[in-house]
Amino acid sequence: MRFRRPSESEDGFTLIELMVASLLGILVLSVVGGIMWSSSKAEGLVRNVTSATSAGQAVTNSLENGIRNSENSFGQVVPLKILTSGSDQMVVALVAQNGATASAKCQAWYYDATNKLIRYTTSASAIALPSSATLATWMKLSTGVRPITGSTIVFSLRGTTGLNFAFQEDAGADPAVAFQSSTTSRTGLTGSVACF
Repeated sequence: MRFRRPSESEDGFTLIELMVASLLGILVLSVVGGIMWSSSKAEGLVRNVTSATSAGQAVTNSLENGIRNSENSFGQVVPLKILTSGSDQMVVALVAQNGATASAKCQAWYYDATNKLIRYTTSASAIALPSSATLATWMKLSTGVRPITGSTIVFSLRGTTGLNFAFQEDAGADPAVAFQSSTTSRTGLTGSVACF
């Protein structure tokens, strides 16, 4: 019996060569999969933190602009007041409005500790602590709000014309984003509306 050498067209891969090629393929796919998973996780973190930052900045801007432009409420010697209901807090201020004629409106920011949110409203007359039904009609500025760790309040007075506020915005499973600021009334005026 004669053995003949296979021709070049009949040459194939050995079992070892196939196993090495498979191992290299699995290794490359594992590296690419790990990079994609890591990239997806980082993108989710950035999205959550960006969303929390945007919401916190909306609250901060609203409070700073309102308090900075606040006037002494009619019959009062202070431009703002903090009211409480259990763990909830509300800041009320008489805020000068933009326009051709001088005018002012009452504005309020309400921290709802149970639902972890901050709501906002304006009115031509005094704003009292709202019922749940009334509060639901106020504009929602942010959800996922809670006091800074170690505190139970979001708002505190700074002297007679200023407001300190400190809160955290939840960022899903990622670390919360903290906001701390203070602002002071700069108008020095007394308005013709009693807001509180």
